[in-house]
Amino acid sequence: MTKRQAELLQFIKNYINKYGYSPSYVDMMNGLRLKSKSGIHRLVHALVKRNKLKHHPYNARSIEVVNG
Repeated sequence: MTKRQAELLQFIKNYINKYGYSPSYVDMMNGLRLKSKSGIHRLVHALVKRNKLKHHPYNARSIEVVNG
């Protein structure tokens, strides 16, 4: 896992613990200080491939952290 992927995963965990629901791509973009949603999209899908996240397409705020 890259450093950026680990940062995003930790951000998502912290956000869910604080608010009770997953962050939007804009929230993640601002939290990691990235300038584009496409960068977040690549990171999210890399974490899905590594079985760290589940993402339900076409649903807003549908990212789940996979325990394990």
